Amino acid sequence: MDALVEIIKTFSAGEASEFTTFINRLKRKQNRKDLELFWLLYREDTLDKQSLLKRLYSDGNKVAYHALRKKLLRHVTDYIFSKQLREDYTSETQVSAYVGLARYLSEHNIDTLAWKYLRKAEQMAVKTEQYAMANQIARQQLDMPLHQLKQDIEPVLQRKKNYLQLAIEDDRADTAYKIIHYHLQQSKRDVEATDVQSVIEQILSEYELTGAVSRRPSMVYRLMSIARSAVKSSKSYYGFEPLLLQYYKGVELGDEPSDNDQLYMARLQYMIAHTLFRNKKFKQAHDYIYLLREQLRIVSKTEYTRLLPRFTQLYCALRFFSGHINEAIRMVDAAFMQKLRLKPEEVLNLKLNKAIYHFYNEDHKVALQELLPVEHSNAWCAKVAGIEWVVKKELLELFIQYELGNYDIASNKIRAMQRHKYSSGKLPQMERVLVFLNLINQIVDDPAVAQTRQFYDLVEGSFDWIPIEQEDLHASVYYAWMKSKIVDQKPYKVLLDLILIE
Repeated sequence: MDALVEIIKTFSAGEASEFTTFINRLKRKQNRKDLELFWLLYREDTLDKQSLLKRLYSDGNKVAYHALRKKLLRHVTDYIFSKQLREDYTSETQVSAYVGLARYLSEHNIDTLAWKYLRKAEQMAVKTEQYAMANQIARQQLDMPLHQLKQDIEPVLQRKKNYLQLAIEDDRADTAYKIIHYHLQQSKRDVEATDVQSVIEQILSEYELTGAVSRRPSMVYRLMSIARSAVKSSKSYYGFEPLLLQYYKGVELGDEPSDNDQLYMARLQYMIAHTLFRNKKFKQAHDYIYLLREQLRIVSKTEYTRLLPRFTQLYCALRFFSGHINEAIRMVDAAFMQKLRLKPEEVLNLKLNKAIYHFYNEDHKVALQELLPVEHSNAWCAKVAGIEWVVKKELLELFIQYELGNYDIASNKIRAMQRHKYSSGKLPQMERVLVFLNLINQIVDDPAVAQTRQFYDLVEGSFDWIPIEQEDLHASVYYAWMKSKIVDQKPYKVLLDLILIE
């Protein structure tokens, strides 16, 4: 598939229709070849070059065809650019728009209005901690006819000095973050464990940022996001938790925290709640999720919309792992009914979680029905939500088929997963999946084997066991099902007994 087709296939039906209007925005023409090519590629992308040529040009004019493709590509990229500008409501875009408008007004000597928009741009830049931009705005203010505008130069100079200092601080912080990120990524390849806290404190001290971090929640959030990215692949949330709590509790909010401070405090509270959840500290996680719920009442609408799906998913999971499975099912149903603005990854995660809840509630057919609407291929799902999501879905389908008595289907799914070779060099942590599959295969072949001493000993010797409080929570969900076959108890009870560490 060529680049033009790939871009066009990303358009929804509504966007394709909107593109038709866009392409005719300057001059409406009849029988447009470029528009005809667009719809051919959108609806019939399997057509080869020769077939397209015949449909568009009876004489097979290749030169005209290639010129037409270039013309269409320009229209498509112009449309995407225009759409992004219309839909980009970020503070950076708004500040730039105000600055551009002020510059235009100033060039036409409409100075009073230009000054008004420069001040708006400055206030918005400060509010969102865009200090480099605020410094540039102050420079532009100094170019204005301050006497005519009855403005004193000293306040402008003082504000510019403050913005410059903060912009330099941001630049140092950005460099420090990149160095920290480099060292944490490097630590993934080291045999010996890296002391993440020591790395962070050393570099912050070197760049004179220790005090700045405590004053600015945005810095704490970015710093913790970098540290969290280093622990996600290894699932080492247990070691990350004290570091995250230390920096969160060290934040010094003033008496009147800015909207930006409130925004980053909400993001940190979500990060803490999620980390505590992954560490099976459900009571503490509930405390922070309740803090986040209150924080969501005061953040901007944009941030509320961004965080609400994550909050909902995490809260449902907390109720499930706290023994309230029916409440978790009702809440996840409500999440879909509310029509939250969900990203594709969030939709996939909610569907998988809902299927897990129904499975552990022993509604096996319902659980299978929850997975069937996942219309996309495993390759697409892996690209959107990660290969681990695909593995979890495949394992859950395997469990469901077994519980429904479809042993042949379960056996075929095991063989298909084994052929996939999840333990390739790219995903060494998936080696446990193949070991797990081999054990499950024995249960599928002979369900009675699960309760033998030989199988118990085999399971015990198959993994490098770690303390349950440090074991990955998601891994516990799948292991609990196998253990339920060994101890002959209901899977949900086994799961709750397995993770009950508080």
